[in-house]
Amino acid sequence: FYLIYSQLSRDLALQAYIQICGDIVLITLVVHVTGNLESNYLSLYFLAVIMASVVLPRSQAFVLAGASFLCMGVVLGLAYLPGFYPEFMRLHPSVERIIAPASLPVDLETFEFKILATLFGFFAVAYLSSYLAESLRRTGKELRVKAGEVASLQALNENIIESMRGGLITTDLEGTIQIVNPAGEHILGVKADDLRSRPIYTVLQDGLRTRGASPTAFPPYTRHEALYRHPDGEPRVLGISEAPLKVAPDDVVGYIYTFQDLTDEKQREAEDQMKNRMVTLGRMAAGIAHEVRNPLASISGSVKLLEAITSMDEDQAKLMEIVSRESARLDKLISEFLVYARDHRFEFRPVDLARLLDETLLLLKHNPLFGPRHHVNRIFPQGAVMASVDTDKIRQVFWNICNNSLKAMPDGGKLTAEIQDGHPRKVFVHIADTGVGMKAAQLEQVFEPFHSRFQNGTGLGLAISYQIVKAHRGDIQVSSTPGEGTVFSIELPREQEESIMTLSE
Repeated sequence: FYLIYSQLSRDLALQAYIQICGDIVLITLVVHVTGNLESNYLSLYFLAVIMASVVLPRSQAFVLAGASFLCMGVVLGLAYLPGFYPEFMRLHPSVERIIAPASLPVDLETFEFKILATLFGFFAVAYLSSYLAESLRRTGKELRVKAGEVASLQALNENIIESMRGGLITTDLEGTIQIVNPAGEHILGVKADDLRSRPIYTVLQDGLRTRGASPTAFPPYTRHEALYRHPDGEPRVLGISEAPLKVAPDDVVGYIYTFQDLTDEKQREAEDQMKNRMVTLGRMAAGIAHEVRNPLASISGSVKLLEAITSMDEDQAKLMEIVSRESARLDKLISEFLVYARDHRFEFRPVDLARLLDETLLLLKHNPLFGPRHHVNRIFPQGAVMASVDTDKIRQVFWNICNNSLKAMPDGGKLTAEIQDGHPRKVFVHIADTGVGMKAAQLEQVFEPFHSRFQNGTGLGLAISYQIVKAHRGDIQVSSTPGEGTVFSIELPREQEESIMTLSE
């Protein structure tokens, strides 16, 4: 009946009253049938009272305890007290025989004692069980609140870890990785599932000052920089912090590592330092160049005059020729440097970079350095590649780089010019050669003036190219492997905020 009723009604409080009241009625019948005061089932009343205390409010538990006592008192009164029958029962002998076939003899004092003891027991059980039930409900409510707070803190903690821009790794006391956040995956280039359960030493081999030491020997707080070999093969500079992971002031359960990729920051610092050196050097050398050029012109003019008015033997004429040639070379060097050091005016116009680079490559084939063993490979997108640039200045950049590539391939090789047009705001130009390449020390000074890697070179071509690209609010990078070649990567914005600007060095 209760199972069927539970499917028909969703009023749980009403269902509880019906079930408990029905149980009291059934218990009363069982007690009467099995011996009344001598029945072994009198204790079932206590179960009904306890259940009432568990599922109902405390006041209702006392009410049902009183109802249980009244039901038990009525059935015992019918059995042991002849004068207890109601008037309607006396009029129906058949009912009287069913309810109380015969009054049983009993000691009145014993009967009263048992009745009072039962009354006390009912209300005592109701009091204790309702008190315990209220305590359990209150504790359960507090636990639910605390569980909600813990869940909120856990969610907040996970959100913080997931939202961190820096990498985070936690390990146990043995140094085994347990947690890796998404930023850590991205920086290390390894999935979190592949990092978990691995020793931290195998991941950050050069990044741990405690490498090879016992985990308990970790310094409490350290911050340092280290090289990390990324899976793509490029070395990265990581800033790593190590600290113990504590759940109590003296209870260390593991270790936590936070790290950031400082590669771009270090590169920007190097670029800023190089730019500052170039500015200082340019200002100093520009003044010197002006001071040297005037006496150089006097020397060159005097040598030509001496050649015209003086008869010289063969050796003297050769010396005069050397002086004239070197004076001209020195004048050319000073002129190029003054071009580098003086103010530059840029006029930005929408230009098809593919056409501009293609014209430069056509001119390159007429360069005296271009031989039959040289090959040019073009990788251009279909259609025009528009960008707002100064045409003459960018053509000069392309020419300087391509000319250097020819010098790097004296015995022939392949020059590859590629334009990437997939970015909405930028255009990327890559010029690669298969020449002699550069060493790390040469790469650090490749855009500095007067650091040429070729004989009779001034070292100003790439310095001027760097200056022009930066004036376009772009970027130029170079990568090289000795014996395999060099790649120049130029990044240019599609649009400029100003149509005309002047760059002062």
